[in-house]
Amino acid sequence: MTHRKTRRDEQRSYLLNHLDPRPLNFFLRFKYRSSSKAHHEYGLRLNQALQEAPDSKKLLSLRRKWDNDEYREDWACYEDLIEDRKTNRKVKKRKREAHISFHKQLDDELDRKSRQTGNTTSDNDRKLVNNDDTSQTESTSSDNDYDDDNEGNNLDDDSNISLAAQTQTENTTINNYDDNKQFVSLVAPRIEIVLGKDTIGNEEKINDALEMSAKETIRNDGNKWILCGIDLQEELTRWKQVKVRPRTDLAFYDIVDITPDSNSDFIRSLPDNAVHKIKQLIPSPTPNTNNEMKDYIIEFIKTKEFRKFVDGSYLKMRVNNNTKFIWDYLNIIVESIERDNDLTNYNLSEFEYRKIFFTPLIRSLFRGTHQEMNICFGEKCLFASLEDRNRGKDDEEGRNAGHKIDIIWSMKPIDLEFSVGEISGPPNKLYHSHFFNDKLKIAKNLKVIINRIVKKYGGANMNLSLLKLYGLHVHYNEIIVYEMSIPFRGLYVFCEVLRSKLPTNAVEVGLIKPSVPTFIKFKELLEKSLTDLKIYIQDACTRTPDNNENARLFVTQTDLTPEKKKAQPVDAKKRKWS
Repeated sequence: MTHRKTRRDEQRSYLLNHLDPRPLNFFLRFKYRSSSKAHHEYGLRLNQALQEAPDSKKLLSLRRKWDNDEYREDWACYEDLIEDRKTNRKVKKRKREAHISFHKQLDDELDRKSRQTGNTTSDNDRKLVNNDDTSQTESTSSDNDYDDDNEGNNLDDDSNISLAAQTQTENTTINNYDDNKQFVSLVAPRIEIVLGKDTIGNEEKINDALEMSAKETIRNDGNKWILCGIDLQEELTRWKQVKVRPRTDLAFYDIVDITPDSNSDFIRSLPDNAVHKIKQLIPSPTPNTNNEMKDYIIEFIKTKEFRKFVDGSYLKMRVNNNTKFIWDYLNIIVESIERDNDLTNYNLSEFEYRKIFFTPLIRSLFRGTHQEMNICFGEKCLFASLEDRNRGKDDEEGRNAGHKIDIIWSMKPIDLEFSVGEISGPPNKLYHSHFFNDKLKIAKNLKVIINRIVKKYGGANMNLSLLKLYGLHVHYNEIIVYEMSIPFRGLYVFCEVLRSKLPTNAVEVGLIKPSVPTFIKFKELLEKSLTDLKIYIQDACTRTPDNNENARLFVTQTDLTPEKKKAQPVDAKKRKWS
């Protein structure tokens, strides 16, 4: 019990005294394994700290940002830092093991060479002794026959013998040194075979190669995605074959679902570090607005007369399409407030929500793009889905309509669909099943759109792997932006890149501040996606790729959920006598 009190006191003191006690630093200081426990304790300690220092600007700012969900990414950053620390420890361990193995082999070989050198030296010494004895015998026996000059010549002969022996010893040492260099070049490739690197000439390069190899967990082996030693394509195929998989799992359609609320059984079957690496591959775009727009929004939030502020700033905000969108956004909220906050009406239907709020908002957001793209609202049939559902049917068979989508973005003038949007039910009612089914619909139809692009234009797989499509999802007064891509053959990656709450009343107008940059960033992503799609089509129409580079090898068919068979009407007579 004392330990708990001490920990609580430390946490409260940390919030009061630390210069930047944001959740990330708090989690790193007190070490958590569970996200729910970490967030629960942080909220409690923050409230306790505010009770002690209610006028603290630092704590009040923390409380405001905490309530506005501005620290939503801190737990993910905390997990990334912990994972990086674990990875660094593993890297150091592997480096130590590799160094120990390398130096052990090097020491053994040097000892063997030194023993050989010792034997060679002793043989040379014996030869020198024998030569000296021979020269002394010859000089003694002929001492009377030679004069002093001849004795001087004998001394020169002895010097020549010594010089030859010294030269032979030096040559032996040089040869041994060359052998040691050859050994180092032989030992290094043994490590290189494991590392998959080029020839390494010295220990410093070996050290760098070991570190790079230890950190390298992702590699592109041809068209395969090898991640932490796992071939994701083979793993997905094996996962499908184990048992009958539910059609509600996106992995059934070769889609790797790494969204935060994913319930994919395939994702759960992968190691945690593999899922972590997949998420690291997807960079998250950062919404931002300039300081003038931020100041304008903050000024609106703080004002007490919304209508007067909006009307008075009309001319000021007619600068560009983004500023016009911000003014329209504020005006729509003010109109809802003037209509007795109809956006907060519990019985507000999805159709009315689209009519009075979301459709005019999206039209304003994409102002000025009418020459590049077309936007259709209200349960329109997706043409790509129509083609996909009717492929393989005989002429006699009836044709199915495509999936109905709330919002469809298509490229002008060829009317090629490249993005979809779904509004899941009334905005003030929580329908998880509706949300979940619409999320599946967005993912599957983005895949169908990619397949149609490849089927129609072909192209190279390298360009296809750079193409990204986006889907917009609205549920329970919150917008979510998804991204679909094919980084490797046969694997579609579906992830969440943007999320923000939407304001509905005067109390929540502060949510305009994070939602405005989210909307603007979504528009920028769609414009970038459209530009990349045009480049892809131009390249596909002007260049024929090799068979191995054909983009058609990258895509897989979408096996749609079979339609339910309607129950046959029972004959009245049969029902009577049964």
